[in-house]
Amino acid sequence: MTSLVSSIRNAAPQQPIARCASVTAALVASMAAIFPVTGSAADDYPTRPVHIIVPYQAGGSTDTVIRKFAELAAGKLGQSIVIENRGGAGATLGARAIKTAEPNGYTLAILPSPVYRMPHIQDMGYDPTRDFTYIMMLSGYTLGVAVPTASPHKTWGEFISFAQQHPNEITYGTASVGSASNVMMEQIATRNNVTWRHIPYKGESDVITAVLGGQVSAYAGSTTVQPLVQAGKMRMLVTWGAQRSAQYPQTPTLHELDGTPPANAPFGIAGPKGMPPQTVAKLHAVFKDIAESDAFKQILTQYGQELVYMNGEDYAAYAKEQYQQEAEIVQKLGLASK
Repeated sequence: MTSLVSSIRNAAPQQPIARCASVTAALVASMAAIFPVTGSAADDYPTRPVHIIVPYQAGGSTDTVIRKFAELAAGKLGQSIVIENRGGAGATLGARAIKTAEPNGYTLAILPSPVYRMPHIQDMGYDPTRDFTYIMMLSGYTLGVAVPTASPHKTWGEFISFAQQHPNEITYGTASVGSASNVMMEQIATRNNVTWRHIPYKGESDVITAVLGGQVSAYAGSTTVQPLVQAGKMRMLVTWGAQRSAQYPQTPTLHELDGTPPANAPFGIAGPKGMPPQTVAKLHAVFKDIAESDAFKQILTQYGQELVYMNGEDYAAYAKEQYQQEAEIVQKLGLASK
């Protein structure tokens, strides 16, 4: 740029106007390259694939639903959406990734309920009330407990009765430590004066494999086991929703059996703190349109989930409230390790 400025200063006054204009144009082009117009990147978003981190192994209900959601959303967004599976660490690896990612809208994550719980259990390196841009709450799981068909426990009542008479003999698997299923099972244990052992895995598929292989007594998690129940390999003992699941109309809810408050595990989509408002608005508009489509609602029903929509502002308020409530749950159940 210095050489261009010098050439203008040294140019003779009698040079043709065209010559001066060409030099000036070169200077402007050079300065534009060095000092690009701000905001254009956000205005043009997205210009390359968007990545969504799913903090579970591939093959589980969350992963499957988000992959189908991404396929529907990609067409409206104008770019492909790449799903990255990062299971482990109590389903917080997505949250931890966006904590340090560039806030440009190209790295997003699914935030399940453990994201608000785990920081009270151990240091996770993020604060869910300050470190994320909440885009949209999306869905909630239908949760419950299933056992292998060969299990001697034919009903939830038999399962609880056995646990009461045989302390620590019942083992149950979940997708992670501190998951909604883990917390719910411990609350059930307290409510029914039983003790059982929790065996955490990195994802639902691993839990299901362990249950079918006889390594653990029961599966506690989402109703992603429906195909196995239909195939006669597993039996759903109870679900935890306010009403009976459309997938399991013959299976009672825990609430109707003993009055236990209903439980589900809502999750949504968020990005790093400081994302451009234009980018957030575009993502929200596309995601909301897909979430409310008949095609996606059918997918949710198929995988035992329901639409739980919140806009970014309401989602952020929910996160703050949830974070405070989880502190009380962790303290009450004695889950903290820090």
